Amino acid sequence: MASQLYLTATDLMNYLYDPRIIYFVHVLKIPQATTVKELEGRKKYDEFKNKSTRNKIIKELPKLPKLYNVYLCCDENRIATKIDCVAIDNTKNKAYPIQVKYSLKPKALYRTQVFQLVMEAFLIEKVLGYKVPYGYLKFLRSNDFVKVLITSKLKSELLWIFKEIENIIKQEKLPKETKDKRKAIDNCYKNIM
Repeated sequence: MASQLYLTATDLMNYLYDPRIIYFVHVLKIPQATTVKELEGRKKYDEFKNKSTRNKIIKELPKLPKLYNVYLCCDENRIATKIDCVAIDNTKNKAYPIQVKYSLKPKALYRTQVFQLVMEAFLIEKVLGYKVPYGYLKFLRSNDFVKVLITSKLKSELLWIFKEIENIIKQEKLPKETKDKRKAIDNCYKNIM
């Protein structure tokens, strides 16, 4: 892993969706295709950024300064990501990642959504030195905000997941197929599996 690039939020979400994607991307070096859904999400993020710079987007965080497209990397853990938005409260030494999703608020949050926020919180704490008690998900299509508690248990699980990703890459061993057949059918490597 010494020569390996940093693992990213994309790697995290791919692993949580189907660990075999890590094998295809990092071991076999088969690139992923960008989907129409991803392109639409990027466009909606730009709209969110323009609106949120002019408005109080979270009533619990009034008038906190916000940073956008914040790239953070941690050499110790070899992980990196670009954060959509970070609200910073310098008076309390706290920060709050805000993840933008071009979708309706689901009945229950997906693990990928939660762990992406946990990763952002972990990096904010490690690199910027702020405490991160919560993160937020902004669902653009339903205009909902969801507050997500960031716990030490979730951060420990995040680091375990990244160790599992590293093991797949180092051992060059194809993980077992996901038990969720919808995911196997729905990913860009369906013809390989």
